[in-house]
Amino acid sequence: MKMSESDLNYEKKLILIRHGCTHMNEYLERPGSRWGDPNFTDIFDAHELDLYKDSMLSEKGIEQAKDLHQFFHSEEGKLLLQDVELVAVSPLKRTLQTFEIGVIPHLINSQKTKPKIIAQPLATERLYLVSDLGSSIESLRRLFPFVDFSSEFERFGDEWWFTVKEEVIERSDEKHKFSSIHVDDYEEWRPCEENQRYSCHGEPDIIFYDRMKALYEWIEDREEKVIMLVCHWGVLGHLTDRDFKNCEVHTTTLQEIRTVLNSKCD
Repeated sequence: MKMSESDLNYEKKLILIRHGCTHMNEYLERPGSRWGDPNFTDIFDAHELDLYKDSMLSEKGIEQAKDLHQFFHSEEGKLLLQDVELVAVSPLKRTLQTFEIGVIPHLINSQKTKPKIIAQPLATERLYLVSDLGSSIESLRRLFPFVDFSSEFERFGDEWWFTVKEEVIERSDEKHKFSSIHVDDYEEWRPCEENQRYSCHGEPDIIFYDRMKALYEWIEDREEKVIMLVCHWGVLGHLTDRDFKNCEVHTTTLQEIRTVLNSKCD
């Protein structure tokens, strides 16, 4: 069903930012470890798992986040930040870390009213690999105390990322609408014909597409006119139909995103 273009009181401005390079990004650049390669795996030994599960920024990614920080020192960057009323950030550590290094110092030091900073599970990356598995809300609160981890988590269970369940799930249950399906309903959609092995189930198209529609509707329903969204390649690509480099900043409008999403409904 197409989203309505009517009854908009104003056109929201969106500032979109992709996270910096992660340890998993670097793993996926290695020959033989690229997405879809024969014998590909994201199953790691215990001593490596901390690098790749909910993967954080690599040294390269930290430098990219510092460059992002410098960008917001520029006149162009200052103009972008001055009217931000809301920041929605994916609860994966790489986005939170990018925001912490690249953006939050400018917001803290601003003389204007501080924007709300909300972790939004709807904005998390499509679950492809172990790097897209989330962390507990308690651990995230300890690491990133400047972010609101309460407002948008009520509709999700303790595992707010996509999971496959063995127990029966009522589809009317809001806590599972965007995060869970029954194991009997799952079909592997990732490359698997050449001995590829995965550490977890991948998020199916229908779940991800519904989640992106819900993210759009959440942004549309917010009263804020200028919103920053810090998230991921898959999410940003779906919303805009364009590629994003690590720590790239792109401005758009809700109308432009609505046009892209409506085209996917045709």
